[in-house]
Amino acid sequence: MTDAILQYADQGQVLEAYRRSRKFVQFIMGPLGSAKTTTSLFKLLEFIVQQRANKVGERRSRWAVIRNTYPDLTNTTIRDFRGIFDPLHLGTMTMGHPPEMRMDFDLPDKTRVIAEIIFIALDKDEDVRKLRGLQLTGAWMNEAKEIPKSIFDMLTGRVDRYPTPGYSNWVGIFGDTNAWDSDHWLEVIAEGKRQGQYGDYDVFVQPGAVRKVDGEWVVSEDRENKLFIGPEYYRRQIEGKREDWIKVNLANEVGYYIDGRAVHPDYSDSLHTAPGELVPTPGVVRVGIDFGLTPAAAFAQKQPNGQWWVFDEIVIEDGDAVTLCDALRGKVAEWQVKAGQSKDGQPLLAFSFRGDPAGDSRAQSDSNTPFRVLRANGINAHPASSNDPVIRRAALDRVLTRTTKGRPGLAVSPSCRTIRKGLAGGFHYQRVAVSGQEGKFRDVPNKNIFSHVCEALEYGLIDGGENAIINSDPAVAPRLQQQITVKPRWNPLTV
Repeated sequence: MTDAILQYADQGQVLEAYRRSRKFVQFIMGPLGSAKTTTSLFKLLEFIVQQRANKVGERRSRWAVIRNTYPDLTNTTIRDFRGIFDPLHLGTMTMGHPPEMRMDFDLPDKTRVIAEIIFIALDKDEDVRKLRGLQLTGAWMNEAKEIPKSIFDMLTGRVDRYPTPGYSNWVGIFGDTNAWDSDHWLEVIAEGKRQGQYGDYDVFVQPGAVRKVDGEWVVSEDRENKLFIGPEYYRRQIEGKREDWIKVNLANEVGYYIDGRAVHPDYSDSLHTAPGELVPTPGVVRVGIDFGLTPAAAFAQKQPNGQWWVFDEIVIEDGDAVTLCDALRGKVAEWQVKAGQSKDGQPLLAFSFRGDPAGDSRAQSDSNTPFRVLRANGINAHPASSNDPVIRRAALDRVLTRTTKGRPGLAVSPSCRTIRKGLAGGFHYQRVAVSGQEGKFRDVPNKNIFSHVCEALEYGLIDGGENAIINSDPAVAPRLQQQITVKPRWNPLTV
C-alpha cells in the first residue's frame, strides 16, 4: 500500500485552540458550517497516533464516539468519519451493533497504531447501562447538547481504563455542538469555567456566523471556516427562519428555547454579557423593583461612557414585600461595604429605588402597600414614573440597540443568570393557537420566574434617564431627576 499523506489546516483561531487542547474535558460550541465536527475528527486522529507506544512499538487505544440517536449516528457522524478516513485505508469498518472501526497502520517512526473506535447511540438517561463495562481511553461526544448529563457523568468514569489506567498520553472527553440552551448542563460548566472552576476543563466558543446590524441579520466577517463555507450559505439559512433558530444555529447564541416571541428580541447573550463580573463605580445605583408573589429587583448603574451595567439581581419565589426588604437591605449593605466610604465617612454608593406603581395600591383587607412596607423598613422606594408597558419596553430596547464608543449599550454580569435567561427568551409573549394562522401571540408577556426581574430592570431604566429619551412630556422629565436613596436612619454597614 502506498503511504498515505494526510494534511489538515485549522480554519480559525478558536478551532485551532480546541484542537490543541489537552485538558481532560473539552467542548466547542459553534454555528452550522463552522468545521467543528471536521476538527473533532482530526483531533481524534491526533489523539490516536500520539498515544504512548508499548515495548513492542504498538500504540494501542480504544475510543467511544457518542451521538444522540442511531439514525444521526449512521447518517451523519459515521458518514463524516468514513468520508475522511476510508480513502486513507487506515482500517476496517463493521456496521454491527454497535458499529466499530479497527485502525491498524504504521507510522514513519516504525511504531504501529492499533485503535478500536466504537460508535454508540445514547439519547436517554437509561442508556447509561450501555456504557457500563466499557474500558476506554477517551470519548468524543458529537452534538453534545443532545446528550444527557448522566451519559457524560458515566463517561468520565469509563475513560483512562484502556490499555491500563494512567498509561496513555491523553485520556478524557471532547465534544462539539451547536449553541445550547441557557439552562443546559453544558452552560453550567461554561459558567463555572468563567468563574474559575473546572480547572481541567476547556470550553471554546466560536464567533457567530451571523450578527445583527441595525436590526437585520448579516453574515459576519469574524466567522470561522470561511475558506470552505461562503457567505451565500448563511444568507440562504437566514431566509424564513425564526429569530430563536437563527440565534442558536447561526449566531451561536446561548438561547432559551420557547414556543413564543421574546419581549426583547435584540438581546444577545454573547454580546451583552460582560466578560467578567461587573462592580459598580462610586455614584448612584438604580434599583428597579417588581412586586407580587415573585418579588424581584435589578441593580443597574450608568457609566460615564453611557453604558449601563447590570451587576446584580434579586429573585424570590413565593415571597412578599417583607422578604424583599430583607434581601434589598442585605444587597445594599454588601455593595456599600465593597465600595467603601469617602474621607468623611459617607458611603460611595447611593441607591435609588423605583418600582411598579401598582405597588402603591392596597387590598381592602390590608392598609399596607408594598411601598409602605419598604419605607417602614428604611428603603425609600417610590413608584416609577410610568407603568405603560410600551414606555417600559422601549426604554430597555433602546439600550439594547445602542452602542457607546463601540461597546453595547447594556452589559450584564455573568452571575445575573435569571436576567440573562429572561432577556434571551424566558421573558416572552406566549404563542396562541389559531386555526389556519401562524405567528399569533398574546398581547401581554407570560408571567413566570423571568418576567418579574426583567420588568424590574425596565422600571430601573425608565427613571434612570431612559424614559426622558422617549417621553417628551415636560411634566414627566423633572420627576426623573430625583435621586431616591436609603434613609439616613438606616445604616447598611451595621446590618
